[in-house]
Amino acid sequence: MRASECLCSPCCESTSAAWPRAVQAGAGPVEAQTLVTQFLAWGNNAALTILEGAMTDRTDEKVRFGFLALFEKQHLCDVTIVSQDRREIHCHKAILASQSEWFSGQLGGGAHATISLDHKYKVVRCLVRFMYFGGIDSELNPEDALDLLLLAQELQVQALDEEDVAKYMKEPCLTPQNSIAALTHHTLERYPRMQEEICMYVGDHFSDMLNSMESQLLAIPLQMLASVLRAACLRCATDVQADRIMRFCLAHTQLDSACDLLRETKQWRWGAVDVNNMRSPPGEAFSEGREWKVDGVRESMEVAPARIVEGVFFDWCIRLDYGAEDRLRIVYESATPRDGAPRCVNRFPAAMFAWTVMFRGQDVFQEKPVFICFPENVSLHWSTSLPVSAAELSDSDDLRIEVRMAENPMLSLILYHFSNDLKTTVTSEDILNRLPHIEYRCLSSYSLVKTHVSP
Repeated sequence: MRASECLCSPCCESTSAAWPRAVQAGAGPVEAQTLVTQFLAWGNNAALTILEGAMTDRTDEKVRFGFLALFEKQHLCDVTIVSQDRREIHCHKAILASQSEWFSGQLGGGAHATISLDHKYKVVRCLVRFMYFGGIDSELNPEDALDLLLLAQELQVQALDEEDVAKYMKEPCLTPQNSIAALTHHTLERYPRMQEEICMYVGDHFSDMLNSMESQLLAIPLQMLASVLRAACLRCATDVQADRIMRFCLAHTQLDSACDLLRETKQWRWGAVDVNNMRSPPGEAFSEGREWKVDGVRESMEVAPARIVEGVFFDWCIRLDYGAEDRLRIVYESATPRDGAPRCVNRFPAAMFAWTVMFRGQDVFQEKPVFICFPENVSLHWSTSLPVSAAELSDSDDLRIEVRMAENPMLSLILYHFSNDLKTTVTSEDILNRLPHIEYRCLSSYSLVKTHVSP
């Protein structure tokens, strides 16, 4: 008898109707297993139809335990899965087909089937168990969890996603010993949030890991290095730590000099995907948001309006005023460490600013992102001109300003390293000829003030 014929038969109808009655009556594991066993004998199509209806009712844990009992006891199994290490898992076609489009297409007919999967036994068994019961009850490391996601994608198991394995990407599952294997896993880039969490973990433990795991750290993919170093620089507070991080980066990038490394870090992706939050400066009525709206620009310019751009490391104070030829400009006034923590990067705050400036319905800022750097305790002002003059402004004109700002802590750390021994740096790095203009001005002005002005 074909499965489609059985669905119309009295025996099938009575058992199908038994499912909601069993749920309402609070069927125990034994009763639930008896019902599952009964309909599995009919064939995949009939079993799948009833199974899908039953599994949608998440309120009945006892029925779910009945399915799990079938898996654990391997009763009436009709398919064998062979893992990468040649270990076998016995299970049921109907349940696999109900959760996996790939299995649904592969499994057919009444004969016992055998399928080989090129994945570790622990991972395969974990996914099969998930298809029976839901949830992950296994001691996985982060690499195993990523393998599990990969296998779920290959088998088209839609029910399992990154939320189910998120806990394996955090402590205590995530450790210095297994974090690098997770970072180098080829499927991690598909999950940006988990990638960022692992990068932050490695960065938080970077100094300790350098002591015994430098060779493993050198395997960090270049596209993830900036995220790791951002977290590492948040914890870098001594000359020794700064020197070790810089030398590691030279080894990782295989560059010859710190000047080359400084230029290279400007090409790395340090952020700037989302628009930064801006708030009013101290002493003004509090307001904040990702858009800075300047109403009545001509009148507002009488007090030079200002905002604080919030970064990870620093609060950047900017202001609007008039520059050459009475053109509007954005003035970068200062960068203040956000939490006051003593960090090496505090000596030379550095960031790229990508502006959107809407004036009369058009974005008038068409320039490339602007690089800004400040030397500590030195009053340097930088500015960016806008193609709007005072003569063009009417009483009703306003501005809408947004910024994507990406701080570059590695560049800050290199300048910190240079400033610790400027005499040696001038000779070994040839900074007079090789250091970019803004960085050279910051380094020289810091040295000048420190030597001749500071008490």
